[in-house]
Amino acid sequence: MLLAAVVTPPALSAFIFRVGDTVYVDGKQYSWEEWKKIRDNPEALKQSQRAAACTTVIYYDEFPSEDEKFQCTAGLGSLTREQILEKGWKVDFVEKVQPPSDKQAQSPRGMPLYRYTLVISR
Repeated sequence: MLLAAVVTPPALSAFIFRVGDTVYVDGKQYSWEEWKKIRDNPEALKQSQRAAACTTVIYYDEFPSEDEKFQCTAGLGSLTREQILEKGWKVDFVEKVQPPSDKQAQSPRGMPLYRYTLVISR
């Protein structure tokens, strides 16, 4: 019995609802074909993410250089813009977020500071 517990693959704990050829998994929509691939390979659920957000860790007075890394959701980790594109993502929207009122709002050059968020999708 103990051997069966060790050999058995982990269960996918998600709320799954099917309507015709559309499957909803934890509120995300998939086609039946996509869901069969995910069901047969639970690791594919991580790879099937269709949208994420990537945010700079610090505030900048101009858009970050190519080698700056963004912290990304959807299990992507810390990536440069080039790495985001190489992984098949595209940038849909760039948001500039001002610092909170208790933080420094200008750079030493006198320019306003912003944290940048990239909204990306596949």
